[in-house]
Amino acid sequence: MKKSLKVFTALVCAVLLGLCTLLVACNGNEKKPDNKDDDPSEIEAVDYVPQLTLNLNSETKKQEVTVRQYVDGDTTHFDPVADSTLTPGYTGHEFDRSDGYIKARYMAVDTPESTGQIEKWGKTASNFTRSKLESATSIIVESNDENWNFDSTSSNRILLWIWYKPQGGSEYRNLNLEILQNGFALASGTFTSRYGDICTKALNQAKALKLHLYSPKDTVDENFYGGSAIALSVKELRCHAEDYFQKPVRIQGTVAKTVSDSSFIEEFDPETGLYFGIQVYFGYGTSLLEILKVGNRVEIVGKVTTHNDVYQISDLTMSKFEYNPEKDSKLLEAGTSAPPAQAIEAKDLNSKITLTFEGEEEDEELTLDYGAAIMSTLVSLSHLQVTDVYTTKDGTTKGAVSITCKAEDDTVITVRTDVLRNADGSVVTEDIYVGKTISVTGLVDLYDGKYQVRVSNINNITFE
Repeated sequence: MKKSLKVFTALVCAVLLGLCTLLVACNGNEKKPDNKDDDPSEIEAVDYVPQLTLNLNSETKKQEVTVRQYVDGDTTHFDPVADSTLTPGYTGHEFDRSDGYIKARYMAVDTPESTGQIEKWGKTASNFTRSKLESATSIIVESNDENWNFDSTSSNRILLWIWYKPQGGSEYRNLNLEILQNGFALASGTFTSRYGDICTKALNQAKALKLHLYSPKDTVDENFYGGSAIALSVKELRCHAEDYFQKPVRIQGTVAKTVSDSSFIEEFDPETGLYFGIQVYFGYGTSLLEILKVGNRVEIVGKVTTHNDVYQISDLTMSKFEYNPEKDSKLLEAGTSAPPAQAIEAKDLNSKITLTFEGEEEDEELTLDYGAAIMSTLVSLSHLQVTDVYTTKDGTTKGAVSITCKAEDDTVITVRTDVLRNADGSVVTEDIYVGKTISVTGLVDLYDGKYQVRVSNINNITFE
């Protein structure tokens, strides 16, 4: 009897263990397994993508689109094709909630982060998605059922299946399935989705083959460096700088401007259509000047510090003889297009902006001053009536000018110059600005708790 009871108990435990394993496998936010005991070389890979075909006559909603903006591996912005013969009947109002265009969050996939705190395989997954869509001759987005369904973590992103017809191809391929098959994503509602069965097969195969996310931990991702410095987007650093204060960080961006001992690095954010910037202090007599030329795309490694109440990156190094990936900044690409100055109005600096940051469980919505969001970024303003001018009389900024201006809507703004010089080398004096109407290009700055625009070149102030 005791022996039978032991056998029965063992069977019950085995069943419970199996159920637990099944539940873990069905979790939409599963963790990546190591798969240490599997031998990928013994597995015959199957291409599941051609097995899934697009049924244009099904009950789901469909819309032919073109790419508006690439965001990351599982998010793309699309413009509907209004005169599409494949999906007639487009009226426009269907996507009003997402600003008239389609902010697509891919069904069934969750790729690593590449727009906030950068994760391993994030940029590689993003590049994979972009490469497929860039080569497509046609793209169709499809809902999971008869409705356009919005992502529960975001009020304006639509959960969609993405179909694309490759160059020279006659059939549409499902990009969501292809991402899973190549091991670029974790499951996210995969098993219960419209194409859950085949997506699950593709995902399990990627795990067995140890592809990308499911590869051994020491597998190198050429688009990610996993050293001690925290890899971030400029937007993430700009808007959460206090979280990274005194910590080593790694960012990538384009040099928008270099002024005396600092460069200003900017990166375009496709979600908002804005450029976000950060000041990079390099000091004097440094070899970093070789790479910090306007238009160069660079990778900056340094510590987050503050100067005059504005966050910056400092403590930069660049080894003269052998590149040290743990701490050295480097040139990524020379001579690219410099970020343009964003046209704003004076009132914008004190307005509010709400930004969305993607999270594992739910998105974070952060509301802050527009001026704080675009701090250290190049902007341009027009039609500013000069009402007062003051010149610094002593100290290291002797000769610098503060120009108080009134915008057309009566908003008051200060334009602060460095010591500006004419072509003959003489210092620009305040009298040339008195009573004038000017246009300005400069960097958003903060002084005495107020947002202002800093100008470092005489040519960046013109008279109207």
